[in-house]
Amino acid sequence: MRGKILIVDDQKDMCDILVLMLADEGYQTFSALSGRSALNRIKKEKPDLVLLDIKMPRMDGIEALKRIKEIDKNIVVVMITGYGTPDTAREAMRLGAFDYVTKPLDINLIRAIISDALGEKKR
Repeated sequence: MRGKILIVDDQKDMCDILVLMLADEGYQTFSALSGRSALNRIKKEKPDLVLLDIKMPRMDGIEALKRIKEIDKNIVVVMITGYGTPDTAREAMRLGAFDYVTKPLDINLIRAIISDALGEKKR
């Protein structure tokens, strides 16, 4: 197993696609459809990396990022969004996100970022 990855997106189709794609790459994958359920999964599953959508109802990705870092500051978080702005990207990075990618997702870019992030974490 190459690592545990939690995918957090309020769009179930996006979660399902990423879960299957990353499982095929040898990662242990699981998903959450909201910030709150993501926090519960993080406490139980202790993932190495979280792919976290920014635009979600109730608890957005920025708030979820803050809370994830309170749970475990060593979890690598990569933000994903269809509504990227430079201000949001800067805020996410300031709060400890490893990287920031926009939808539609480039699968090869996601693979490279995950590989870099988990390699960095091991160092």
